[in-house]
Amino acid sequence: MTGVRLREVALPATVTVRGEPPVAANATGPVDGGLAVWLGPDEWLVLGATEADYAHADAAVDVSASRVCLELAGADAAAVLARGCSLDLDALVPGRCAQTLLARVDVLLLRPEETTWWVLVRPSYAGYVRAWLEDALREVE
Repeated sequence: MTGVRLREVALPATVTVRGEPPVAANATGPVDGGLAVWLGPDEWLVLGATEADYAHADAAVDVSASRVCLELAGADAAAVLARGCSLDLDALVPGRCAQTLLARVDVLLLRPEETTWWVLVRPSYAGYVRAWLEDALREVE
């Protein structure tokens, strides 16, 4: 597929926080120099933060090693994801996120920019998801 690239992106320190989320449901947004990602009614993930940054929260746990970020970028990136994801990806505009299945694997999808998608996946499934995305790239060409 012309112009679509797949690469692994190094994530900064990451914490899961419990308490009142600083972002709306299924949204992402800047918070204290990091990026907050909504996970549930009282749980969110903060990329670029530490436990100490959220000492006031109900709970904060360092989960820096719990996810690998695969970035799919390009004008046709959504078409690649659509081969293995049942979500209406057009509804997932920049600044939104969703926990879903991609090729039968639990992932967290973020859309930081119009043509850029982040697929956050557990490390034990990262190789499989990467290989699946590479195959999907070839199939959509």
